[in-house]
Amino acid sequence: MNPAASPRARPPLWLASAALVAGWAAVYDVGVWFVLFMREPVHPDFRIFYVAAEAGLRYGWSSIYDVSVLRSLSASFPAGQNYITSSLPFIHPPLVAWLVAPLTALPLPVGYALWSALLLAALVWAWYIAAPYSGLRKLALLLLALAIWPVLDAFYFGQPSTLQLALLAAAWWLLTKDRPLAAGVALAFATALKPHTVILVPLALAASGRFRPFLSWAGACAVLGAAFVLALGPSGLNHWWQALVYGQTDPGQSIYYTTAYLFGSGPLSYAVEALQGAAALVIARRRRADLNVVFAVGIVGSLAFAFHLHQYDYVELILAAWLILRTAPPLWHRFWLLAGVATLQALDLGQPIPQLIWDFGWLVILAAGTHAGASAAVRARPAALRP
Repeated sequence: MNPAASPRARPPLWLASAALVAGWAAVYDVGVWFVLFMREPVHPDFRIFYVAAEAGLRYGWSSIYDVSVLRSLSASFPAGQNYITSSLPFIHPPLVAWLVAPLTALPLPVGYALWSALLLAALVWAWYIAAPYSGLRKLALLLLALAIWPVLDAFYFGQPSTLQLALLAAAWWLLTKDRPLAAGVALAFATALKPHTVILVPLALAASGRFRPFLSWAGACAVLGAAFVLALGPSGLNHWWQALVYGQTDPGQSIYYTTAYLFGSGPLSYAVEALQGAAALVIARRRRADLNVVFAVGIVGSLAFAFHLHQYDYVELILAAWLILRTAPPLWHRFWLLAGVATLQALDLGQPIPQLIWDFGWLVILAAGTHAGASAAVRARPAALRP
């Protein structure tokens, strides 16, 4: 019997070493989260989600962006954890408050713990359906995802980033099962959580000629948008607008992790972001035959195009990397993906420039793949079908 074919054969040393390193890094991140939870079980962003949901249940959903209402509801929080001001408002779409609403029946720390468990389950489920490979190689990808800084950052703040990741993965998976209408609905809910981090994904699908999921997405977004308007009313919409305006005036949100960090907030940054977004759509069109690439470039393009980002928003790149790995890219492309792990970790050090450069570089690589992919397709054709 061939030892290499035995199910008990040892994995290659490089794979075992990589899985071990990723495993210890994942254990470290999970351990850090538990320590932080024990020290301060009322974490900043989830506290705002919780209070916004409580405001909606008590005073109507039009009040969820009213800073005075949110401040009064947070007055009972422990000292140092009860600040909700015009500089720290609730700016997410109402869907986030609606999802958190059932948890307001529980004490805040318990609600936060359950919400974190949901976010972890979302990440694991997205990995299960979208990550390539099997066995230890697939497990190593999950451990590596748990070890990446933006994932820990998302869990710490209670941001719905991994939930959005799961919805994106669901949309991709549904398309592979030829269920475009359901895929469009899943994509609409992902958009309703954080529009700016995924906005180019449906446009990339349209650019690739996949109009049914795009139209389904547009219809579902229209329904969700109407529900938001009806729930908020004129006063709620006005308060939401004020919160969004603040979000763009805060350098920590509108400049630090976007192209504006390199070129300043102004026309040049907007032009560079627009060019990267347009390039992503062109790549989606050129590589329209490969759904994995279309989805991945939509995610990368959305982040490069975004004018408002935080560290945890880069969680979506994990799904993009999984999908590209499904296309069996060359070794040098895989090394580029591995370098992306380092740039994501650098965000923890307050260094967004490596990540901004890496995003641009990946768009260039995916664009270059249009020619390589076309050549490979020609070589793969039967001789009788070649021109």
